[in-house]
Amino acid sequence: MSDTTPARIITVAAAKGGVGKTTLAYELAAALSGVLVDLDWDAGGATRMWGHDPTRAARVPLLDALERGPEGRPPRPKRRANQPALVPAHPDLSASRIDADLVGDCLRAWAAAFEDPYLVVDTHPGANPLTDGAIQGADLVVVPVVLGAREMDALEAIVADYRDYRLLLVPTMVPAVPPRRFVERLAGLAEAGRITVAPPVSEHRWIRRRLRRAALVTQPNPGVRVRAAAAEFRAVADTVEVACG
Repeated sequence: MSDTTPARIITVAAAKGGVGKTTLAYELAAALSGVLVDLDWDAGGATRMWGHDPTRAARVPLLDALERGPEGRPPRPKRRANQPALVPAHPDLSASRIDADLVGDCLRAWAAAFEDPYLVVDTHPGANPLTDGAIQGADLVVVPVVLGAREMDALEAIVADYRDYRLLLVPTMVPAVPPRRFVERLAGLAEAGRITVAPPVSEHRWIRRRLRRAALVTQPNPGVRVRAAAAEFRAVADTVEVACG
């Protein structure tokens, strides 16, 4: 158990995929010098992005740690230069029967055990016990927001469901000229409760074409477009730090 203040738990959650959730979680974990706990078992998630193939592993440390419970040994994060520390996901998480309360208890215990200042949790889109538990245990729930009609409808449902939690909305994949009606709709949601809106992350289509990679915010010798994108993710990280006090 660490003698320092427990890590802040930042859960990144979205009602649907394709909104930049995993990229946001990955970059936040790197910018905040935190551990990324990957609860998204899909093949296109942060674990593969990091460069780890869970199907080649003999064991599933994350699932084992969850089954041991909060009193058991926490998982050991994988570490590599210029990438966030990672507790990798595994396809077996999709069939797990881990209770949401247990997930929240485990995350809080791990936050106290890890020496890193933040524990960032990437979640599987939609409702499931792992995501629900990660939200229950969070100090801050970060929700990526795409400024589109269906995405805003989904966001309103999330805000209603998570009204008891501290929310940070992050506009992602924002075009050069954001649709005004959706910007106003987002502002209206923020005014309605305990909600903060972070600086936007622009539409960087090239990011989605990058597979195994260093985090943008820690990449050595970055080019112009990497520097621009990294600055946006760092601005979101700064907002997370302020929101967490």
